[in-house]
Parts: sequence; C-alpha cells; structure tokens
Amino acid sequence: MKRALPFLILFLLAAANAVCGDVSGRRKALRELSQRAASLDPKALYDLASLHDKGYDSIPVDSARSTALYRLSASLGYPRAQNYLGFRYFKGEFVRQNVDSALYWLTKAAENGDPSAANNLGYLLSEGDVVGKDYAGAAFWLKKAAAAGLPQAESQLADLFCKGHGVEKDTAEAISLYNRAIEGGLRDAEIKLLAMMGKKWERLPADSAVSLGRFYYSHRAPVAAVTLLKNAAASGNPDALALLGDAYSKGYGVEYNHDISIDFFLRAANAGQPSAQFIIAELLDIFPDALPDSVPPAVFWYGKAAASGITDASEATQRLIYGRSE
Repeated sequence: MKRALPFLILFLLAAANAVCGDVSGRRKALRELSQRAASLDPKALYDLASLHDKGYDSIPVDSARSTALYRLSASLGYPRAQNYLGFRYFKGEFVRQNVDSALYWLTKAAENGDPSAANNLGYLLSEGDVVGKDYAGAAFWLKKAAAAGLPQAESQLADLFCKGHGVEKDTAEAISLYNRAIEGGLRDAEIKLLAMMGKKWERLPADSAVSLGRFYYSHRAPVAAVTLLKNAAASGNPDALALLGDAYSKGYGVEYNHDISIDFFLRAANAGQPSAQFIIAELLDIFPDALPDSVPPAVFWYGKAAASGITDASEATQRLIYGRSE
C-alpha cells in the first residue's frame, strides 16, 4: 500500500506546478506577441516596444529596439505609438530631440483620435516655449481631449477660457472645466480655480458661500471649500462654523488641529447647528470633562440635536456635509 505524501510536500509540489505553469504561460504569451509583431500587427509592435523599454522575462532592456518598434507601429497608424514617439522626440529620450518630428507624430496621433496626443499637442501649442504659440490650435485639440474626459486637458482648456486665449473669454465655462478636472482628481485645477475666483468669493453672501463650500468639500477640493467656509464663518454662519470644525478634525483642506476643531463645533452648536450639537454631545458623553463646566452636559446637546431630527452619528454627518438627510 502506498504511503500518503505529507501535506507540506503536496503543497510544495502544487506550488511548483503553478509556478512552472505561470512561466510556461508567460513564455507562450511572449512567443505569440513576437509572432504578431513579426506579422506587423501595430498593437503587438507597440506592446513589444513597451517590454523592451523595461525588460521582461527573456526580453532585455533595449531602447534602440523599442524606438524602432514604436516607429514601425506609428508608421502603420497606431495612435498610441504615434503619441509616444512624438513624446520621445519632444523630450529627446533615446532619440535626438526634434520638435518638428514631435509635432508631426503628435498631430498624427491626435488626428487618429488619441486623446492623450490631443492633450499633449494642445499643451505645446498653448505654452509656446519651444513651439510658436497657437491658442486657437491649442483650444481645438484641448476640446477634443477634454471631451474624452482627460482632467489635464479640462484644466488647460479652462486656462484658455479664463484668459480668452484662442476662445472667447468665458468665466462660467472655465469654472465648469476646472470643476470637472477637480472631480477627476487633478489637484492643480483647484489651485487655478482659487487664483481665479478667490477674491470674487469674498463678496458672496454667507448662505451662497456655504452652499458652494459644501459642493467643493464633497467634491475633492477641500482648500477651495475651506476658503469659502471661512468667508461665511466670519459673519457667524452656523453651518460654516460646523464644517470648519469637521475640516480641522480631519486635516482636510487645513492642518489638523483638535482644539480649533472643538472651538468651531462648540460655536456652531451654540448658534443652533444640529450636527454640531450632536458632535458636542458625543464628545461630552465620552469625555465629560473635555469642555469647561459652563458648557451644558451631553444630555442637553443630545436633546437639542434630536429636536432637529438628528439622533445618530450617520445622520449628523449627512446633514453636516450635504445639508440634508439621507
């Protein structure tokens, strides 16, 4: 009768087979990729070039080979290769820098529908450091890239609308584009928006500043939000005070500061802000001595918050951040 193999040995054999299987699968995939590239498949040529850039398995790092493959793929009309080849010529990476060649390949890629190329081309034409400025041309290509949802293009196009370069000046359109770029995660767009609107926001009524501040607070633009909320808080707006308390408690748009956070929450609670009242109640419930004796106890603040319909932390947060119930 055969003896059963110990579990550890079975495990190691299974793991070895899996690794061998993975290696075998990778080698097969590389052979197939090389075959497709040999048959002049443009995407396969691009993918093989990418592997030569970094090296992979049996494929060595070879920048000369990768450039040749990118050029061949680009000549066969593959937009991503055209865009990357244009980028290489512009930067002078592994090729002699040639701005004319860069513009040629970027234009080809953009004309073939590559949004990254359209964005790159728009950037070059609007900056004009090494290429003559062409704002109208920049706007044309950036609109295409922005329509594809590229945050960088949305922000750059907003710059043009802000200044009236290549397009008719349109502050509302610039704000809309900056907002889209911000929601796409582009931090730089928030800084540009602040530079354009910061002074104008100072003149907003408190309620309008809070409404807009809430929008930016919940849409990945905390610095813009805090700027608006501080403007509103200067007039004692309860919602602005409470939101600033939240910002300082999280270090969101400002440096974290527990003491400042509590001060804002307490001022908001005293001004009748129900979410702040619930937060102060929770604080005192856990740490009864956290605030001066002159501050009423937790039960007082729970009662105040409950009178406005807030009886749990989730509801308090929802009302605080969005100004409404779930």
